[in-house]
Amino acid sequence: MMKFEMCNVKFGIRNSEFGMLCHPERSAKHEVEGSRTELFILRLVLVALFCFAPLSFAQQNSDIDAVKKRAELNSAKADLEEARKKRDMAVAARWKDRETANQERELFNEKYQENKEKVDALMSERTRLFEDVRVAREDLAQVKLQAEKARAEFLSLAAGPERLETLAKFQEQGVPFKMAERVEVQNKVKKEMSLYKDDPLRIAKGVLDAARAEMAFTRESKMEKAELVFGTAVAQGGRMRLGGLYAMQMANAVDINGLHPAALMLPVAGEKKRVYSWQENLTPETKKDIAKVFKSIGDSAFVMVPVDVLLSTELSSELANHTETTWKDDAKQFFKDGGILMYPIATLFALGLLISLIKFIWLLVAGFGGISTRRALKALAKGDVETARAQSAKSFGKVGKVLRTVLSRPFPGRESAEKSLEELFSAEVPKIESGLTWVSVFASTAPLLGLLGTVMGMIELFDVITMHGTSDPKLLAGGISIALVTTEAGLMAAIPLQLLHTFLTNRCDALRGRMEKAGLAVLNALWIEEK
Repeated sequence: MMKFEMCNVKFGIRNSEFGMLCHPERSAKHEVEGSRTELFILRLVLVALFCFAPLSFAQQNSDIDAVKKRAELNSAKADLEEARKKRDMAVAARWKDRETANQERELFNEKYQENKEKVDALMSERTRLFEDVRVAREDLAQVKLQAEKARAEFLSLAAGPERLETLAKFQEQGVPFKMAERVEVQNKVKKEMSLYKDDPLRIAKGVLDAARAEMAFTRESKMEKAELVFGTAVAQGGRMRLGGLYAMQMANAVDINGLHPAALMLPVAGEKKRVYSWQENLTPETKKDIAKVFKSIGDSAFVMVPVDVLLSTELSSELANHTETTWKDDAKQFFKDGGILMYPIATLFALGLLISLIKFIWLLVAGFGGISTRRALKALAKGDVETARAQSAKSFGKVGKVLRTVLSRPFPGRESAEKSLEELFSAEVPKIESGLTWVSVFASTAPLLGLLGTVMGMIELFDVITMHGTSDPKLLAGGISIALVTTEAGLMAAIPLQLLHTFLTNRCDALRGRMEKAGLAVLNALWIEEK
């Protein structure tokens, strides 16, 4: 009976073990260390009991001992069952906590995934925004560069003091009126150029205002009463100004000649520019014209001023210091303006005229045959040789000489007479044409000398330009005109000489033709009659 109970205990224990092993909560056994320790102790006790049971059965000391052991075994079983319940409760609590933790973890994972997606989206947006910012910065840098370039170009539009040089030239080369006001306007513009470099529009407005003021001055016509200075004397009178180009003044009183002292503001030659000054040494006619202007200025809508306001410095000086000149004086001045080459040109012209005159007189004498020559030619035409021979003895000139050469000597035949005429022509024709070559040479050389003088004058003019510049075009034009004087003189000498050469050449050809005609007439008359 004892053995059976022990077997039951063993079976029960195994069932308990099996139950414990088959419990659905066994998967959490490794997590409960306390329960594992209790099971391990319980197994050791059971193993010890099983090992020592045969000894108990063999000894069979006493039933009391067995009862006690069974009671102890049941007590241990009860304790084990209680421990198992506690363990199951602890495991259930742990599973519940684990489930709660799993739910919280799943919820956390969901929120984490959701937040992660949001973060990824934010990161993508951040990357896009960074790219947009980078592009915007590049665009901003490009815009700044363009802005700086545009600003530099804008500032470069600001006019500098050199823009006022043209206005300054007007002031320096125009009539010296209102100089203080005009200089003050330009100084104000220069000050604005230094203070407002970042405002080109303001500077441009100042320059335009200065230009308008200068233009208003240049087109202003003004008549005023003032104290006038003539030399060292001061007189009351009137002054008229036409813009910045011309002015004239006239005193109210008259001088001992019955004329009003007057002066013209005319350009004169300066060192490097054209300047204006009062010219008082005027002709009586000019003073009378000025008096007419001042007299009619109050009654007429317009008046004619007695001078071209655009005169060159040379012409204005000539007007202001005008004196009456004769053609001899003009010729002397012309000869003087031409320079040293005028002497050889004049010499060639004089020699050409002299040779032409001598040659013309010689041709007149040589071509004049007298009445006897004409009678002899008429007799030859009629066949009257004797009459022709008698008249030829009285003839003159080259034609008469041809007639005398044939009619004065008896020739055996026509050929000998022709040879005699050929000898005559070979001796007389060079005399007839002599001197014409020199006239042609003089006519060709004179313009070449004139051209040489022009070249020399232009070289001197360019030297003056190199030293003093080209501030006065009128002065340059005057210099060029003086340089062309020799060319004019050369042509003036060459053209008449060329005409004289052509005229004398024609006269020589005509005389030679008459000689040939007379020789042929006498030959035909003599030898045709003999046949």
